[in-house]
Amino acid sequence: MSYCFRVRNAAQRKLLDELGIPAEDVPVDQFIPLGRILYKAPSDGKWGEHELDYLLFIIRDVRVQPNPDEVADIKYVNREQLRELLRKADAGEGGLKLSPWFRLVVDNFLFQWWDHVEKGTLREAADMKTIHKL
Repeated sequence: MSYCFRVRNAAQRKLLDELGIPAEDVPVDQFIPLGRILYKAPSDGKWGEHELDYLLFIIRDVRVQPNPDEVADIKYVNREQLRELLRKADAGEGGLKLSPWFRLVVDNFLFQWWDHVEKGTLREAADMKTIHKL
């Protein structure tokens, strides 16, 4: 699908812009398109986000150099550590904040995809026909 190629190219550019990951470290042909979401999150009553987002996975060993204008913090976590981060964010502990977009993806997809990654069946989880409204 040609749109997936354009989406993969955009993802490659975003990884460079936001996380400082060079294009050669994330080849476009290795991105796995998994789905699409129609995402809406109000911010302050005047501004917010309302967009169609493509959800892609890539499994690579990369060096991350976050752009401080785009990313406040990064952390590699396992499942239990992620669950603990979610709990802390929900409880307001330590000022931890997660983006609404990230939280929707975690709550609706991430743990199931993680299962597929571990089984080596990630491509089976793809659903590019449905637009999930979150």
